[in-house]
Parts: sequence; structure tokens; C-alpha cells
Amino acid sequence: MVALLAIGGFLLFGGDVPLIDEGPDAPGEFSFEMKGLRASTTSRTPPAQLRDTIREAGTGVKATMDELYLRAFVDMDSWGDYEAAFAVFDGPAAARAEADGDVLTLGLDANEVYDALTPTTKTLSITILTDRKDAPASAIAQVRFQADAQAQDGSSTQVSSSGAFFLRPVEGEWKVFAYQVDRDDQASEEPSPTGSPS
Repeated sequence: MVALLAIGGFLLFGGDVPLIDEGPDAPGEFSFEMKGLRASTTSRTPPAQLRDTIREAGTGVKATMDELYLRAFVDMDSWGDYEAAFAVFDGPAAARAEADGDVLTLGLDANEVYDALTPTTKTLSITILTDRKDAPASAIAQVRFQADAQAQDGSSTQVSSSGAFFLRPVEGEWKVFAYQVDRDDQASEEPSPTGSPS
């Protein structure tokens, strides 16, 4: 918790960086829409001088978040078996993520409940925190994800996942070491039956 507060405090400083090139989505893949990429420095180096470094780090963070939500929600072949999704977590967060499977994924019984899922909102904002040597040390990824999920019984649900993921570089990849995520799924209204009164 102390680490999260410390990182949050750094968000008061820094500067915006040009957004990452996203590229088109390939069939079966998932890509967040970038809404912001920000640098938060602890050295005297102006954030503008670290743009290339921040963009590279942001690309890595986005790849991790794309992979997480692809495996946790979008990829039907992963429903009910989220090993690939949990692989992006590191340290104690890895064990916690499995325990929070119903919050971080479509659900352990998703393949028995749903037929299809279509993302409708998928936005991502990233803040990169650099150390005193101007190397990317950690990141905060703020996500907003909504999707229409069609259940096997014909009903539908609006799946909603939003919150913050805290990441750090681990052996060349960005891994989640903490998170605060909310789920607020809502059953979609069924159309009212119509007809003439008898």
C-alpha cells in the first residue's frame, strides 16, 4: 500500500508524451485505445527529453495490458482457463490475481455461461515513472473496459471493468505487481413484449 501511495504522489509531476502508434487490430486480437501517455520523473531531466524512453516503455506496458484483457475477456479459447492472463502478474500479485479471478476475468465458468463477447469501450492511459538515472522504473495503467456479453440462455450482460494496474519491468517485460480494479456488470434490459390487447 505504501508503494502505491508513493507512486500516486509522483503523478503530480511530469509531462505528456505523444501517444504510441497503435496499429490495426488483427482478427482475434485485442488492442486498447490510448487516451494518454505521461512521464513522471524523479530527476531534474525535463520529461520532454525522455520522450523516446517513455514511448518505448509505454509500448511495453500497453502490450501487457492488451494481453491481459485479451486473455481475461476477449479470447473465447481462454474462458475458464486464465493461466495466460495471470502470467502477466508478478510476485504476491500473481497469487492474489488468481483469488480475484471473478473480478479480473469474465469468470471461471464463462465458457459455460456465455456464447460471445464484443468490446464496446476499451481505453487506456499510462503514466511512466522514471528513476534518478532516467530509466523507466514503474508504471500506472488506468483502464476502462466495457463489453456486451451474450449468454447461452439468450440474455445479455454489459461487462464493465475499470481501475488501475501498477507495473514494473521484469526481465524485459512489464508485469503487474499491484492493482485496484472494480467490476460493475449490468444485465441488459430485455425488450418489452408487444401486441394488441385481446
